[in-house]
Amino acid sequence: MHRDARMQRLVVLALLATLAVTLAGCSLLFGSRGESEEPTAIPERAIVPTFTPTPEGYQAEPVDAGSEQVEGAPVVDDQPAPELPTETPVPVEEVPVEEPTPEPPTPTPVPKLIVNIAGANVRNGPGTEYGLAGAVNQGQAFDITGRNPEGTWWQFCCVNGQQSWIFGELVATENADNVPVAENIPAPPAVVQQPPAPAPQPQPEQPQPEPPQPEQPAPAEDPCAGIGGDGCKFKVRNGPLFANNGGTEIKLQLFFIHGGVDGGQPQGSYFVVLMKDGVKLPISDGVRSIALERSQGALGPFNYEYKIGIGDIPGNTVAGNYVMYVLDGNGERDSQDFHFSIPEGQGEVWLEWDQG
Repeated sequence: MHRDARMQRLVVLALLATLAVTLAGCSLLFGSRGESEEPTAIPERAIVPTFTPTPEGYQAEPVDAGSEQVEGAPVVDDQPAPELPTETPVPVEEVPVEEPTPEPPTPTPVPKLIVNIAGANVRNGPGTEYGLAGAVNQGQAFDITGRNPEGTWWQFCCVNGQQSWIFGELVATENADNVPVAENIPAPPAVVQQPPAPAPQPQPEQPQPEPPQPEQPAPAEDPCAGIGGDGCKFKVRNGPLFANNGGTEIKLQLFFIHGGVDGGQPQGSYFVVLMKDGVKLPISDGVRSIALERSQGALGPFNYEYKIGIGDIPGNTVAGNYVMYVLDGNGERDSQDFHFSIPEGQGEVWLEWDQG
């Protein structure tokens, strides 16, 4: 602003100097007419002020209003210099930064089991002491939901609309390395402890008359000739094996197979007669072996299970000598007598009957 005012003052001074020179020339020209020539006086030249740039930031001293104005000084215009237009800043358009799209999380593989035998029973808990929940067939696949602490049984979904358990050796598994222990594993069924029966008092021996001796038939060439039915198809191939169950019951776990088919195909609709000391124990014919299915017990695989309470066993003890034979679906005998003894307290009995 100060710089423009100085420029204006310099322009005014230059115009005044030019006007003075012009007026001086005109007086000389018109005044010389009719008069003798006299040496022309050389007019004095007016000094034209030069422009000296003012240093940046310099401020002129204020002029006292009462002082006299210097002759020939340029007239200072008190009007403020026009303001130069201010450039309007051009807004900078912000370019949005694209956020990287997160990759979707990798889904966790679901653990599964696949039944790898012809048929298997499943139970309500991780053990053969639990009740049956149903059966599954070879090739069926289920989602694993848990395991028992030992990792020998799998909990899976679902059979008959409910979670069930199956023995680990009967299935193949996928993605089962990190399966957690199942929550709320049911407690094993309670075993009712029966008080021991009083020992029978010995009776005084009475002399018995000797019974008449029947005539002994000639021995048959076929040891099963006198059995009837369709002969002796079943024979004991393995067992018996025993396990301690407290001696409160007899739990039979029998495996009926045909050894000549598929290396041991399970056979169905068979059951047994069991006698102790000549007394037939109460075994219902309504419980039969299951065809093409097997369960895995502590002593071995089985497809027939039956329990006899201590109150139905002569002497109220599982210890003693027993005879067992097989009956087929028509109730006809299908094996010879098999003799065995159960040790004290070892009421869990396993046998394998093979008709191959």
